[in-house]
Amino acid sequence: MTKQNARDFFVSLPTLARSNSSRGDSGLARRLLPCRSELQPPHPDIVTDLARRGAYPTPPDSISVKGTHASWVFLGDTEVWKVKRPVNYGFLDFSDAEKRRQSCEAEVRLGARLAPGVYLGVAPVYLGADGHSFVGPGEVVDHAVHMRRLSDQDSAPALLARNDLLPQHLRSLAAQLADFYAGAPKTPGLGAPALLSANIAENWLQTQPYLDRYVDGASVATLYHWQEGCVFADEARLRERQTSGRIREGHGDLRLEHVYFPAYLEGRSLVIDPIEFNRRFRCGDVALDIAFLSMELDAIGRPELAAFFLSQFARATNDYEFFPLVDLYSSYRAWIRAKVACFVAADPSTPADKSRRKAREASRLIRLALSYTKARPTTSPVIAVSGPIAAGKSALSEALSLELRHPAISSDATRKGLAGLRPTEPAPTSLYTPEQTRRTYAELARRAQCVLDSGRGVILDATFSDPGLRAVARDLARANNRPFLLVELCANEKTLRGRLARRASQVTESDAREQHLTDLLQAFRPPTELPPDERLVLDAEAPLPKLVARVKACRPAVLHA
Repeated sequence: MTKQNARDFFVSLPTLARSNSSRGDSGLARRLLPCRSELQPPHPDIVTDLARRGAYPTPPDSISVKGTHASWVFLGDTEVWKVKRPVNYGFLDFSDAEKRRQSCEAEVRLGARLAPGVYLGVAPVYLGADGHSFVGPGEVVDHAVHMRRLSDQDSAPALLARNDLLPQHLRSLAAQLADFYAGAPKTPGLGAPALLSANIAENWLQTQPYLDRYVDGASVATLYHWQEGCVFADEARLRERQTSGRIREGHGDLRLEHVYFPAYLEGRSLVIDPIEFNRRFRCGDVALDIAFLSMELDAIGRPELAAFFLSQFARATNDYEFFPLVDLYSSYRAWIRAKVACFVAADPSTPADKSRRKAREASRLIRLALSYTKARPTTSPVIAVSGPIAAGKSALSEALSLELRHPAISSDATRKGLAGLRPTEPAPTSLYTPEQTRRTYAELARRAQCVLDSGRGVILDATFSDPGLRAVARDLARANNRPFLLVELCANEKTLRGRLARRASQVTESDAREQHLTDLLQAFRPPTELPPDERLVLDAEAPLPKLVARVKACRPAVLHA
């Protein structure tokens, strides 16, 4: 498509968006607002005034000011005040003081969900003889969100810069978010395919002023066609997300810079700055929410962490159905960040160097959004990690998931998920009958199929103690024309008993303990039915990095696809 054709294409978007927003879903039709970013400050000195130490009840040692497309943020030593900018972007309307006050109150209420103790309340902004302040006396002319300041060094980007953002951080965050969404209100109407289609059309409409200025017009048109085509092709999946309870009131802006891991929380996180100004952006598929963070990990060149986070979230929520949708969701999120970067770059109040930086960011994010449109290799494998209890299957599966960027699916978590239990919640012996085991492996394969449908490979973490159970994994690979590899971890009984003795005092997904070992070892039948090129035997006592290297060295052209 030529650049002129791309411009012509956008002229028809308002009509197209109205058509899409009413397609098949009553009540969703609405007029999409064009972006209007003109700044009309009723009190032009507010930023200068609030940058003074004396404007605060307890004067801080220093005040710094950070501007975003939506707010002015005043950073003190231990506290933060956020004043909404009087702007109207169509999807965000802070054009009068009452709307800004309501937005502040909403942010405090919503922010407390994932950042308890951080949001301190809503502070009035006074205009007196000495200018604007949070002290008074004077007329109340605006309001601000008042927050406790979190250490910059505890933010996810700072940890990444120091190479200190570890898999355990992402595992913990995924578990926290799983609990958060489980308790969040269901909002199925805001997960309708037509609404997602309308949001996509709105994005393209609001990008129109920046075509061939900050972003390539032909690339944006390609993205629109691809995303809209995905919504059409995946309409049944999207509707299944609605009916299965996956549409919730979420965060809406789950970005890396909003995630903190304070040391005193010992690996747990605080997540700030939810979307408070637009419910249709805050409510939606939980996978659309978490795709924001995985996309940003991709954007900074850490795709292994992005894939690991998605895998851990699926494990924590017993939800693998989102994998065929996650490339669409990630592309959509990348484009949103590109659009916001355009807004900031074009704002007359943005300093020239920041404007140029945001223009480059917008272009880079559009390229990232395009990267999700590419088909994944059909040679990504099915890897089954097998062996007796305490052989280290889960540790190896997780390490391979991080290294190869394939989701890992655990039979222990699957078995408990079928029974409505948390992964580390002890299960009754009734869940370990032969019938329940067959049911578990069938569900393991069903979840793996969701992953394979997305083009990704998959790692299956299970004992695979007999040929019938191993056939479940091998048949899955054959049905999808994927390479298959069974990794068999072997260890002597003394090693296994030592590990199980240590496990007795730990909280783990596996319920197997030392008293079960003899029976399980007797029941295990080595995978001699597999040909040599589908079987890799490893010494479970070897260091984990060495085990990962052995798997990577096995048929590398396939495993690295």
